[in-house]
Amino acid sequence: MAYQGRKVFVAGTVLTASDMNSTVDQTVMVFATATTRNTAIPSPTAGMTVYVTDVNQLQFYNGTAWTQVGTGAGGSLSNTFLLMGA
Repeated sequence: MAYQGRKVFVAGTVLTASDMNSTVDQTVMVFATATTRNTAIPSPTAGMTVYVTDVNQLQFYNGTAWTQVGTGAGGSLSNTFLLMGA
């Protein structure tokens, strides 16, 4: 299935199989290390999400730095998805 472009998810919206096939699963890039991530994405955009395998972390770019998903006030990964409305 072709990339359908960026979709803005609103809290409380049901995440459908179509969303997973056309948007979510095609937006998370996987990198072996942070170095390979930084080489591939020299100018990240706020909101980009990646998975780094050597540290087993889902990370997002907050506009300033790459941050592990689930850190900070949200606590855990499950809390992060809960706040997103999943």
